Amino acid sequence: MTIKLIATDLNGTLLHDDQSYNRPLFRQVLRQLQARQIPLVLASGNEYGHLRDLFAADLTDNMILVAENGASIYQQDQLIFDGSLRDDDVTQFVTVDRQQDFLRQAYVIMTGAKASYTELGAPQPLLDAANAYYDNLQQVADLRTVTDKIKKISISTLPDQAAALTDQLNTYFDGRLHAHDSGYGVIDVVAASVGKLPAVKWLAQRFSLSADEIMAFGDGDNDAALLAYAGQGLAMRNAAPTIQAIATGVTAYDNQQDGVLRAINDQILA
Repeated sequence: MTIKLIATDLNGTLLHDDQSYNRPLFRQVLRQLQARQIPLVLASGNEYGHLRDLFAADLTDNMILVAENGASIYQQDQLIFDGSLRDDDVTQFVTVDRQQDFLRQAYVIMTGAKASYTELGAPQPLLDAANAYYDNLQQVADLRTVTDKIKKISISTLPDQAAALTDQLNTYFDGRLHAHDSGYGVIDVVAASVGKLPAVKWLAQRFSLSADEIMAFGDGDNDAALLAYAGQGLAMRNAAPTIQAIATGVTAYDNQQDGVLRAINDQILA
């Protein structure tokens, strides 16, 4: 069946390890997709402001940005889907959930509509790393004082402990919220109905598309459901064997070698 929408993860997938991408090739692919009226969906756990700045020079009508692990969907700089956390869920997290033994010492960032927030006293190396991904990161004395509309809550842990903590969080939340292992030791907590797969399904319904008409790319655990859903779900050459086993195929090249763009060129635009 003809592919009518392409969705791709960013870190470890479309982007190089240094957060750059092959701009000339990207623009060429994007221009050809636009001529064929094929939307390109860029899906990430990063906040919208960071994604907008990253792709500012290349934004086109057919580019859709899925930010905050599906909590926000933007097209032409307009919010077309808002999956923000409910105020009572945020209050529950900062007053009760955060006080659980397995979270009490955690490094937490709340991403809001206006800024991102973390508590004073975070280690400087963590702040330096966070500043590369969060625009307008503010330090506050107490997260309970934040009044912004919150899109997601990020929890940092050691990379080799993220999967276990994600499972522990989802058992604890029991469907009230959902934790996604976003890779690199970051766990994103979002509304129960929010995620990359729900975002792509929402777009599929918006454009009246079936799963068979969707191509998806990813490299991590939080991409697995999307790869399994898409008619053509391609794991990156650099993805773990478990992710490659879920996908319908594996890219010929890794993220450092523009594997996503080259696969689109070879399989869709050739």
